[in-house]
Amino acid sequence: MQSPRTLTSRQLTLFIILMIFGPVGCGLLLSYFTRRIPEPELPALVRLHSMWITPGENKDDRRMVPCVTIKNPTQESWRNLSVGLNEQFYCSDPKELRAGEVLSLPLEVFIARNGSVRFPVGNREIKLVTVFAQIGSGARAVSEHDMQGRSTIRRESDAEEIWVKGVRKARR
Repeated sequence: MQSPRTLTSRQLTLFIILMIFGPVGCGLLLSYFTRRIPEPELPALVRLHSMWITPGENKDDRRMVPCVTIKNPTQESWRNLSVGLNEQFYCSDPKELRAGEVLSLPLEVFIARNGSVRFPVGNREIKLVTVFAQIGSGARAVSEHDMQGRSTIRRESDAEEIWVKGVRKARR
């Protein structure tokens, strides 16, 4: 009668090491030898201005608030729009921004990443506006807008519209 085959403690240790470090090593090799594909650039236009909003049904409750306005100058719609201020405060809008449409977001709707603090309107300068959206191909596109020296909030009634084009920065 044949005795059942068993593993020695050394064979078992080697098997466990291979089961753990084999996939980890393959993942590291894969990440090292594959080239990074840059995110597509989103041709969004951004401006800062003030506009009148009416929060309720009553027209007498109107108030002027500072806003970030995003314009889609392309011929395709953008989905899952997300806007970031100074890489700290974000507002996501899962709606679609159609070709040629403009979306205005009051600064008071921007919330910190952890969800605990709203954007301190009037106390903080807007230095960078980042716009993320899903383009027609399904890829996530990014547009960064340097607002240094341009963060003066203009009233909606001002005649000149100053749109800021995206500036491509090296991603970390």
